Amino acid sequence: MNINRNSSLLLGFTLLATTTFPTLATDRNPGVICAEKQFITAIDFGYVTNIKGGPDWANAVNVHLANGVEIPLNYKYNANDDGGKSIIAALRMAFSFNREVTLWDHDHNNCDDFDQVRVHPALY
Repeated sequence: MNINRNSSLLLGFTLLATTTFPTLATDRNPGVICAEKQFITAIDFGYVTNIKGGPDWANAVNVHLANGVEIPLNYKYNANDDGGKSIIAALRMAFSFNREVTLWDHDHNNCDDFDQVRVHPALY
């Protein structure tokens, strides 16, 4: 009985040690730029099914950019998440006033979604 317990513990620790955890945003992880100074051509809100993270109970957000890139907002920052509300407000403002945006991914750093947005000013 004790051998099975030890084997189970060893297996558990091995799986835990080999699991890839999401990369967190820190000073040593500035994230990856997924799109730089691009205009937003469309934004999908709601039950968006063809994105990473899925429709998130109809709270998903997907952004279409002028360069053809289509990228979802990280599911942890969707419309039902407090952190997502400011990002969504910034996206809507950039879309409404035709401002360029830069998007970053800090979660896995592979641009399968984004979790930071910068809205650039209009230069007249």
